[in-house]
Amino acid sequence: MDKKIAGQIAEEKLKEILSSDKSRIANLLSESEHEFLTKEGIEYQLKAWAFYEDKEEKIMRVLVDVDDQKFWSTFMPLGRNELVKE
Repeated sequence: MDKKIAGQIAEEKLKEILSSDKSRIANLLSESEHEFLTKEGIEYQLKAWAFYEDKEEKIMRVLVDVDDQKFWSTFMPLGRNELVKE
């Protein structure tokens, strides 16, 4: 997997999610988003999801994982994440 390209894809998707409304992030708590994207002839799989880092303080961690669907990257995808206040 080209980690530079995968990192760019993950960062772009994370920025997209964080710039959208809070309901999208809240939905990621119960159901992840999946997407396939082809860049430079390689198909990447994206998974966006979220969980509460601190439920009492309403702090969520939003994550985006990217892999090229090959053996090792499937088990160890490249990821980016950010903390968000609900």
